Amino acid sequence: MGEPARRMTTTGCARVPSGLLWTLALVGALASPAVAAAASEPLAPASFHGLRETPSRLSLQLFAGPGNGKKSAPPELGAPTWVRLNLALTATWRRYCARPGVDGCGAFERLPEEDQVGDTSDFSSTKPYLGFALELEALPLAHRETSVLRGLGLRLGVQQGYSSSDVTLTGDGGQTPAREATATDTAFTAQALYRFYFRFGTTRPQQGYVGARAGLQTRAFDVDAAEDTPLSGTHRVYPAVAVDLSVPLFSSVRLDASGGLLLSPRPGHSPEADGGRRAQEITDFGTSVDSFGWCAELGVSGDIWGPLGYDVAFRLAHFRDRFTGAGTRTGWTNGGVAEETYSSLHVGLIASY
Repeated sequence: MGEPARRMTTTGCARVPSGLLWTLALVGALASPAVAAAASEPLAPASFHGLRETPSRLSLQLFAGPGNGKKSAPPELGAPTWVRLNLALTATWRRYCARPGVDGCGAFERLPEEDQVGDTSDFSSTKPYLGFALELEALPLAHRETSVLRGLGLRLGVQQGYSSSDVTLTGDGGQTPAREATATDTAFTAQALYRFYFRFGTTRPQQGYVGARAGLQTRAFDVDAAEDTPLSGTHRVYPAVAVDLSVPLFSSVRLDASGGLLLSPRPGHSPEADGGRRAQEITDFGTSVDSFGWCAELGVSGDIWGPLGYDVAFRLAHFRDRFTGAGTRTGWTNGGVAEETYSSLHVGLIASY
């Protein structure tokens, strides 16, 4: 009786592993896609517990992926928008100098005193030109995440400031009495732009960008024509190119920087526009002029609530005009140089869509 029992046990042991092998093979074939998706993570010691966790891991990856999760996942901070409107209060300071017979205002000061001959002009605004700036950016393809054209757009801007200052003219005959001069500083911008966006951060992705701009700009410093003042105005229209960088620092703070070149920003644009008065911007100092300029910006921006944000920036624009030939001012027999610098502080409110 003992031997048949041992044979029955042996036969039963031979049949049970065979059935389990076929069952496990079938289960493995059905579960292989889920296991492959979770292959990067170790399974728990209990095999059935591991199979229960695998579908949840798979569904989480699909939610976060670009194909299935973009409608439900929260938008990335700093993602591009279709329209961005920036209204800012501005404070602008202007510095201006003109020196005969040299290539730079500093070079004139280094000349021997007996060689410092001719009319010179110096202006530095003691009070800022207070005003406003309005900028509009439009990127019509911003929400097409897979398109290389999503960063293509347009920037339009206007800035204007007002102030009055005391002005004096220094020449061979001494210094003229101080006279009050009321002036207006006006700038316009129309540029095409392109931006390349990149992700920054790991907890909640943020977007920064590098970009380029090209187009036309104007800068006009108008002095009240009714006032008898030696202060010189300038009117410029010129092409401009620039590069931009925006890097997220925190969830509501990003660093913005840009630098650009102002190409041939010669003064005296359209001298016939005011009966030839703008022509004096050249004829006072020479017969022709060659100009060059640059601009730079550094600031921070971020989100406040919903579509509203903020922007604080400091901007610089510098122009250098080199004159040749004889001008109408005393001592300007062989040209000279004029330098003009605008320093602006912008504090703005941003609305985006």
